[in-house]
Amino acid sequence: MKKKLLFILKIFGFVFLYSVIFIASVFFTMSILIKGKEIKAPNFTGKTLDESYKLASQKGVRLKKIAGNYNKNYKPLTVIDQFPCSGVNIKEKSFVKVFVNSEISEVIVPDLTGYTLKKCKSLLKENDLRKGYVSYIDADYVPVDFIIAQSYSPETRIPEASKVDLLVSKGRKNRSYIMPDLIGRQVEKVVFFFERKGLRISKITQVLYHGLEPGIIIKQFPSSGFRINSKNLISIQVSE
Repeated sequence: MKKKLLFILKIFGFVFLYSVIFIASVFFTMSILIKGKEIKAPNFTGKTLDESYKLASQKGVRLKKIAGNYNKNYKPLTVIDQFPCSGVNIKEKSFVKVFVNSEISEVIVPDLTGYTLKKCKSLLKENDLRKGYVSYIDADYVPVDFIIAQSYSPETRIPEASKVDLLVSKGRKNRSYIMPDLIGRQVEKVVFFFERKGLRISKITQVLYHGLEPGIIIKQFPSSGFRINSKNLISIQVSE
């Protein structure tokens, strides 16, 4: 009975020993496979994309390109940064992210409305953009030569050196009127009426006229029936 028990214990012992050896060998093999060969991450920053791919192939790593408008100081298709950084230990054939300036550099469109055309030109130049077509329109509530609208909305990203079209105010429309008959009217009321219409009486002279109270219009230029606007010189004579 003791021999039988001893035999069983020996079998269990061998089985246990082989199990431990097997598990240890598997663990050791897997750790080697998982760990792999380590290398130093190459330095791709400042290199062109083509140069970076060649260097990656030589060093046994793979690149993952992330393009964008990162830095105008770098030429298009140039690596401006990377992850992991150069010199860091990485596994062979692992990926290195490289941040590459886009082939077409983009800029952000500024808000040009509310500026004069002269100021707008300098703003476009500061943002690496150019002035496109300039159109003019009458605008009662926008001063002359101020920007009303632009072809690209503010904060829009567009290619560098693009042209931005502009809509510029000509100010209040120069409306025309038919000159009314002013003879016999009170000068104060006439002046007030003309000013409201954007017209200006440039010359008012007083003359003696018997039988009329002071301030009555006795003569006008232009005569009634003529078409006038804000550029016309209007003069009247009134009783003294």
